[in-house]
Amino acid sequence: MGQVWHVGSKGGRMNVYSASEWRRQSQLLDERDRLRDLLEDLRVAATNREDYEPHDVTDAEAALQADGVEARLAAIDTALDRIESGEYGRCQACGSAIPEARLDALLATTVCRKCVR
Repeated sequence: MGQVWHVGSKGGRMNVYSASEWRRQSQLLDERDRLRDLLEDLRVAATNREDYEPHDVTDAEAALQADGVEARLAAIDTALDRIESGEYGRCQACGSAIPEARLDALLATTVCRKCVR
């Protein structure tokens, strides 16, 4: 079966994506939306403390969770930028191709397994 390509545009520029890039871009966008909603929920919880039971997360826990979500959102935005620029799937450290299985497992990864170590 031949390679399937998709065409998209951003900022008035046309881009061509492989089927796997198109799929991963869609997954990254879905994950970004989900995390933005979660971040908003954490912020609402932090500002509306009176609506929550004592067993709910503390301010410190909510802040740590929000920091983690923000870091994940930044990684997703980087991955989306790398898809747009054609750099997605290439290790930022050594320039080699990141294996498909690693990209499937860690959509926002920017390094190959060898360079993580």
